[in-house]
Amino acid sequence: MGLLLAAQSLQAQIDDSTAMRPPEVVPTVQLPTRDTVFTIRRKTLGVSFYSESGSPGMPLAITGRFLLGGYIPTDRIAETEERLKANVRGGLASTMKLNVADKFYVRRHQMGGIRFNDDAFRLVFQGNGAYMGQTLDARIRKAVQWDVVEFGFGFEKGRRLKSGKGNVILNGSINPGWLRSYSAVNDFRAQVFTDTLAQNVNVMWGGSVQRATGGFGLTVNAGLMYDFTKGPWQLISLNVDNAGLYYTRGLTTYSRLPGMAGSTVRLEAATTSLNKIFRGDWFGDRVDTVKQQLGLDSSRSSKTLFAPFEVSVGALHKHLGWLSLSYRNLPGYVPRLDWQPNTRLGVGNLRFYPCVSLGGFDTWNIGLLSSWSWKAMQRGGLFANLRLEGLESLVLPGRLNGFGAYASVRMML
Repeated sequence: MGLLLAAQSLQAQIDDSTAMRPPEVVPTVQLPTRDTVFTIRRKTLGVSFYSESGSPGMPLAITGRFLLGGYIPTDRIAETEERLKANVRGGLASTMKLNVADKFYVRRHQMGGIRFNDDAFRLVFQGNGAYMGQTLDARIRKAVQWDVVEFGFGFEKGRRLKSGKGNVILNGSINPGWLRSYSAVNDFRAQVFTDTLAQNVNVMWGGSVQRATGGFGLTVNAGLMYDFTKGPWQLISLNVDNAGLYYTRGLTTYSRLPGMAGSTVRLEAATTSLNKIFRGDWFGDRVDTVKQQLGLDSSRSSKTLFAPFEVSVGALHKHLGWLSLSYRNLPGYVPRLDWQPNTRLGVGNLRFYPCVSLGGFDTWNIGLLSSWSWKAMQRGGLFANLRLEGLESLVLPGRLNGFGAYASVRMML
């Protein structure tokens, strides 16, 4: 139930959820960052788009349509179910951003993550009608979804060390924002039994689901970079993105009524799913009666929410290339390691940089970063980046999983 509930709010226009990243020094050093910040002091205009998604338990053919909508063939669902692990995780993080001279930007974040079990997958994608005479024990340990719009006011300060061994650059932004929607599923469990004639359904469940629309908040981005002037290590950086709080007065919580967790509800049905049970769509004009039977309680309150921050640390080596380690505070996300070797392909102003990553929402990804420039930025030029992650999932969408993309264009004002 909550699986689709959480995913419904994930549908939408893909955004980015990165903010201040280690800078890409123009024009000599191309840093393999997912977001790009230039150390140019002159005024520029930039548009960027970033998306990261994946699940080590489901292929791209399932996760892409599941998170963003679309028809999923039944044979693909059955194929996935055969290889399904007992515990599954996955998620999506995306951002679209307009950046003016690294001093002001507007961005929209959409992100969400989930941890659930195989029976939750079966109940959501197959419904209980496919498992007559069986009990599905669906569990959603944690699911969270965010959709926010933020206005960022950035700053950057640099200082050359007296020793002459390098430069220290501090950058960041203060971001007031508007909470478009939020939902969370906490420790949800549903045991659903359907008899062999598909006439009766026994449901015993517990847990809670929270949803909110409307609210405001404040987050900060902060980055610290040390630029070496000598030695094999050229640059190290530490970044924190989207750390802060959001406040909403319209948080609705749906949960079991106290003292009714052990009760069993008998419902007449041909087929059903927990998503339909929860929303009341399947019951039509019997919604109030069924909610009373299920012991469903709802309450409305105000609450302060912690924004899903991201922390990353990276380093650029003359021979090894770019290495970074990052983590998002989202269910289903594990620490992610990125490596882009100091190798580039291409001719003229077009360059290609292979890369690989481990972790994140996925298990591993093969990627490719490309860049193209027209004139030098300092002379009124234009610079474009495109990064694709999870190329293996495009080749075998039914077998492997995870996909992400980053695109940006910068030009002089």
